[in-house]
Amino acid sequence: MKQLLFLAVIAFALTSTAFAIISIDLTPYWQNQLSADKYHTGLQWHDLNRDGYPDLYLSNGNDMNLARNFIFVNDNGNLPTYPSWQCGNYEYSGHCAVGDLNYDGYPEMLVSNFLGSGGFSYPNRQQAYLNNSGTMDFWPYWNSVDSTWSFSCALGDLDGDGDLDAVFACGEGYSPHFVKQKAYFNNNGVFPSTATWQSWNDAAMIDVTLGDVDNDGDLDLAFCGDETPVTIYHNNNGVIDNFPSWESTDSESSNTLAFGDMDGDGWLDLAVADNNQLGGQGKFKVYRNVNGTLTSTPVWQSSTGGYGSSVSWCDLDYDGDLDLATGRWWSEVLVYENTGSTLTTTPAWVSSSAYESVIEEIQFADVDRDGVGYYKESLPAADGKKLHYLRKACLHSVDSVFVDGIKLDFSQYCYNLVDGWVSVGVTPSSLVKVYFQWSYKPDMGVSNWDLASYVFANNLTPDFLPGNADGEGTVDIDDVVFLIQYIFGGGAAPDPVRAGDANASGDVDIDDAVHLLNYIFVGGIQLYYP
Repeated sequence: MKQLLFLAVIAFALTSTAFAIISIDLTPYWQNQLSADKYHTGLQWHDLNRDGYPDLYLSNGNDMNLARNFIFVNDNGNLPTYPSWQCGNYEYSGHCAVGDLNYDGYPEMLVSNFLGSGGFSYPNRQQAYLNNSGTMDFWPYWNSVDSTWSFSCALGDLDGDGDLDAVFACGEGYSPHFVKQKAYFNNNGVFPSTATWQSWNDAAMIDVTLGDVDNDGDLDLAFCGDETPVTIYHNNNGVIDNFPSWESTDSESSNTLAFGDMDGDGWLDLAVADNNQLGGQGKFKVYRNVNGTLTSTPVWQSSTGGYGSSVSWCDLDYDGDLDLATGRWWSEVLVYENTGSTLTTTPAWVSSSAYESVIEEIQFADVDRDGVGYYKESLPAADGKKLHYLRKACLHSVDSVFVDGIKLDFSQYCYNLVDGWVSVGVTPSSLVKVYFQWSYKPDMGVSNWDLASYVFANNLTPDFLPGNADGEGTVDIDDVVFLIQYIFGGGAAPDPVRAGDANASGDVDIDDAVHLLNYIFVGGIQLYYP
């Protein structure tokens, strides 16, 4: 019975430079019905009804058709092929973001509306749908008053008060419409009708993402767009610069961007998908973060180019570093493997050409929970920092957060599952502790503009058992002895080393031996933290 328990959850992976196998099926096991003329664009995973399973959110329409947005509610690991929920209004919607906006523990859906009902000449209002204890309202509960063209949005704690604020990438490059970027700060669970922040300069930005570029404890804003540099606006303790704080020196048209620590140095690097529809090479690229400042030109580029449209970081081969999943219009999904400090320039994994399509977004979640484990992380916060990144990204859930031993309620913290950060609204004096779930085998969701959206299964089989330090196949007292000899006596290391990380802390130390003793003899916590 004990072996079944620790087989069900897998150790926190330590960084490794070894190549591993990306065990994602080449063909999708799920695709949706009712997809004609919907032009699926935004895709997010989040647990709508708090049953422990991730649900699939799709925002639809793009610049092609007025459409309704969808949610597919996960039924114990099975996604329906027809949407469980459709909103009441029809819009040219771009991307979406999902998170708890009103402090009740249930995630709302924020949507960027790219065009007004009259097409390219008309702006539109941005919207959010309210989640009522697991059931999403059909009509938006929030509409911005100030209309604009927005293809993408993001949620994050911009002012350090522990709740999610909304940022919109604004503009449109075809007509074109050059406008200001906008952010709406959450005030006690309510967004204002007009923007709290906007840039002073005008641009046609297509995507926005948030990340703590300079490690100062707040989220900076990164944008990319049509025939413009990649741009960052620094956040200075809740005050966001109005003019760009950093710009790339290359100005190709870009479609999507995502933060991730490619080289494991503790600083967020920035991946970008260039799109050559309006010119340029259209390659995928990464700007390296050097002590808080991104390089002005990419340090890595893919070997090929085209209509780049999606980038997403995730550890897909369970070796402890972030791989880069990418997509283009009329293309397959391409995964570039992380070699420890950089990425392969040619893809290590390519989906079946039978399912190539106009890819809009790629996101990851363990649909059937077959690789989910329970973890905790203690984050020293003597400097009072409120924003903290966990060792893992692409989280399954954040279950609870404690500051200096006191459990926070939903109004006092927020988080991002994709990027793996938690932001607290109270100033810690010593310690932030986060209890969360993470999966070593995330499945891959892909939104497609021209066909059905897809989910590709991850069938990774780990090559070790957590806690089985000596590699003999069972967890027993011999593993405790083995760990003690390794830690204090210069004995052989567990193979792989992460097999000895019994308490999922990310390090192999005496705490792992104590954890195993409690587990074996006292009926202590299962591997790993429940």
